[in-house]
Amino acid sequence: MNKNNNFLIFAAFLLSLILAFSVIFGIKIKYENDANRLYKQGSKLYLEEKYSDAYFNFKQIKSYSNIYELALLKQFQCASNLSDKKTAYTTVKKLLKKSKNKAIRPYLLYNEAILSQELKSPSKKKYKYIYENYPQNDYAVASGYKLAELIKSKDINLAKEYYISYLEHAPLGRYAKSSLETLLNNKEILTNQDFEIIGDAYLKNSMKKEALEAYLKTDFSKNWFNVSKCYRDSNLALEKETILKGLSLEDNYANEQDITSAINRLQAITKIDKVALYQDLYTNYRNEKTAPSILYNLAEASKSIRSIKMYETIVKNYPESIWAPNSAWEIFWYNYKLSRYTTCEQIAKNFMLKYPQTKDAPRIAYWYGKVLLKEKRNKQAKELFYKIINDYPLSYYSFLSMKQLKTSKAKNIIIKKQILSYDTNSISKNIFKDKFLYKLAQYEEYSLLEDFKIDDPYIQSWLLNKKQDYPRSIKLAQDEFLKNFSESDTEAEKTKKDKLNFSSKELKLIYPVNYEDIVNYYAKDYKISPYLFLSLIREESHFDKNAKSSVGAVGLSQLMKPTASFIEKTNVSTAYLLNPENNIKTGMKYFNYLTKEFNNNVYLSILAYNAGPGSVKKWLENPLIASNDIDEFVENIPYLETKNYIKKILSSYFIYVNIYSSKFL
Repeated sequence: MNKNNNFLIFAAFLLSLILAFSVIFGIKIKYENDANRLYKQGSKLYLEEKYSDAYFNFKQIKSYSNIYELALLKQFQCASNLSDKKTAYTTVKKLLKKSKNKAIRPYLLYNEAILSQELKSPSKKKYKYIYENYPQNDYAVASGYKLAELIKSKDINLAKEYYISYLEHAPLGRYAKSSLETLLNNKEILTNQDFEIIGDAYLKNSMKKEALEAYLKTDFSKNWFNVSKCYRDSNLALEKETILKGLSLEDNYANEQDITSAINRLQAITKIDKVALYQDLYTNYRNEKTAPSILYNLAEASKSIRSIKMYETIVKNYPESIWAPNSAWEIFWYNYKLSRYTTCEQIAKNFMLKYPQTKDAPRIAYWYGKVLLKEKRNKQAKELFYKIINDYPLSYYSFLSMKQLKTSKAKNIIIKKQILSYDTNSISKNIFKDKFLYKLAQYEEYSLLEDFKIDDPYIQSWLLNKKQDYPRSIKLAQDEFLKNFSESDTEAEKTKKDKLNFSSKELKLIYPVNYEDIVNYYAKDYKISPYLFLSLIREESHFDKNAKSSVGAVGLSQLMKPTASFIEKTNVSTAYLLNPENNIKTGMKYFNYLTKEFNNNVYLSILAYNAGPGSVKKWLENPLIASNDIDEFVENIPYLETKNYIKKILSSYFIYVNIYSSKFL
């Protein structure tokens, strides 16, 4: 009986405990539901600029709520918009005490310092703390300027260092012109290096006259190319004189890219035949620094048998030049077409030892693989093709390597399966490792996330995507992805690199799916792979619906008005082509027309979309360009833009299908 009583007592206790937890849990759910309702109401009022009402809603969210920190941030925003500095200051102080989040701390500290200064409280130490403890953050740069403003009357030399630092990091920033003005009012304390930074800032702000005045106080051998830019459009004679003087310097600090830009400017100014100009420069202005750039441009302009000798000179005498890898490729390709496979193997092996991270590396590796196939060394070729796929996953030659490995779908470029629906919200959890930032993303607090100036390129890319600034979003994510990929040096990093695959969420920022409903609809109508046309849009406009090229191509798929008018059999306006649906429809219609013109050969249709069907037909009739091997035909195309165009389209296509559809791999 006692045992039964004890059991009943225990059961009753357990039941009451469960009921108590259920009540507490129910109350918590109710509180969170109420908090979410208040937050959404407050956000709606905030967007309507009813800041007092919004503040009232956010203020009602209790401290035990999961979104209390978000509510405090919104209270701070409301108070700031109402110019209620005391409330804003109190709120930001509360946030600093409450929040342990490192990502938003510079934002909070900077606003605390600003408000402290506005309320006539000490702020110098606050700015200095931000400047010294968050050196990579934008708020540290701004804090440096604020510090300079506070101390300039007492210590202009120290203030100068902060102003100069600001101009180095933010030459186009909101305080750049003010910094420049203060510095030039104190010229006596400026060094040559200071004037160099000042000149750079002025030039970036398109203030050429002021930039020139600054550069003329610096070392000419370091800044001659920038000096020449200051004369551009105003004094061509002085621009030419400056370039020639710069090229003649033995101690030349200009980089090879600038030297090439300079000699191309000379050609534009003088209107002299390129070959004649480059030959003259090579004869009269050749030195250790300028020779490889002049010689490379001469070889490219000549395009004769003599060019190979020039490329060989660059590879032999200037192996560290930025032009050496492409010169090695040109020598390889010349020998490949002459079936000199032993020479090709030597060049390829040397290349992969010296230049594994250059843009020509996957190209030379792929064609070396083709050499191995021709010599029946199939196992070695297969290993090399797999290596290309692993080491250069975003490359056109990764796509070609897949074709060589004879995977199921790589041979079939037309895939009729619809594009998968896609939303950047699906990747936000992977982009936002921080729970608090992820919560902000869920609440679509994009402007607030922007205000934090988070030093993470993927988060910045995600935010740009949300603003539909697709070109900048894609570039930012791609630059970061490739930088991280190429920086894998240790064995541990290489192992990590090999695991980077097409399920990577970062790749969805680099290759986003936009306008999928329109693309799917017309792809079905015109029997075009939606993946392929999506790739075309990405490479043509990076999804900028308002894109206009220098030659007059318009919209997402970059159509010329005469071409669109021909396809639509009516006079097509720019406004018509700026409409995304019209542009995609007409672009697909034109691509469908080209596939019929070229007997369903997708390669030739892509080439014709860029260069025009007439050019492609001429190349097919030219024995120096035409080939039964379509890959070889692409390499032989004389127009660099068109050659790169088809490579970009097909590599994008390959990546899109791997990310969103059945995998090639």
